[in-house]
Amino acid sequence: MWPRTRTPRRRAVLRAAAAALTLLTCAAPGPAFATPSAPGRPDALPMPIPPVRLHGITAVSGGGDFALALRTDGTVVGWGRDDFGQASSARFLRGITAISAGSDFAIALRTDGTVVGWGNDQFGKASPPRWLRGVRGISAGGDWAMAVKWDGTVVAWGSDSFRKVSSANRLSGMTAVSAGPDFGLALRYDGTVVGMGNDEFGKSSLTRFLRGITAITTGNNFGIALRTDGTLVGWGGNEFRQVTSARRVFGIRQVSASAGFVNAVRWDGTVVGWGRDEFGQASPPRWLRGVIEVSSASDFVLALRTDGTVVEYGNVRLPDRP
Repeated sequence: MWPRTRTPRRRAVLRAAAAALTLLTCAAPGPAFATPSAPGRPDALPMPIPPVRLHGITAVSGGGDFALALRTDGTVVGWGRDDFGQASSARFLRGITAISAGSDFAIALRTDGTVVGWGNDQFGKASPPRWLRGVRGISAGGDWAMAVKWDGTVVAWGSDSFRKVSSANRLSGMTAVSAGPDFGLALRYDGTVVGMGNDEFGKSSLTRFLRGITAITTGNNFGIALRTDGTLVGWGGNEFRQVTSARRVFGIRQVSASAGFVNAVRWDGTVVGWGRDEFGQASPPRWLRGVIEVSSASDFVLALRTDGTVVEYGNVRLPDRP
């Protein structure tokens, strides 16, 4: 037990604790991406804390070892892995209302309802159709991407392995989409869900049993859906018990899945995580409060708080010194 007076030893410990909190807390918030990388990747790189102090952030999106943050003025800042310009190219954007980070590329929704992409353009995944207009939501996956329009139709582009792109392009009556590595999910107006693409573990076909759904998220080989009553349902691969554990979580307002793990925000602003956890990506800091949204990325997580700041936890590190 600590003495009531602050001894030099106690002051030193308190300073060390404060420094640890500073490492984890940095300003920046938004959506998420389910990385196609295999769980327990040997090539996992620690994500740096953003090199600059961020402010005025409204959304964040974590991808494959990089992250994006959307400012209130419609500009975007990126950090992390940048071998295809997926992090640095974001600084040229203006008039953006939504962002989505994929495996090594990203897409963004403009105020005029059009979509722009950047990063690795293999399969044309970073090149949204030029004719695409009237978009309300976007999602970048592993080698493809999806957009849902205000009229309820879906437009997908990129690699069509497992016919995920061609299947998505036939959908109508949709309100939201989530693109995973090789499969995708779409939420209908009536609260039902449709899946497309690779059906290993039943990750795209088991959606036919879902009802009363308000939100969807794709992991690497599984899906998670949020019900109207704040409970979750999961299906697909369960190697880290990420599916079965979801059934025991209650009072949820938002959820984000990734490669073998899930994070979810409760209505009281706290965060709960489960599944693969070798970097602590499924173990939110116990002191974390006031969260309105989480974005689960490759092996790190971004948590947006009500004050516009973000806590970044999991496989993270300090930025390199100049």
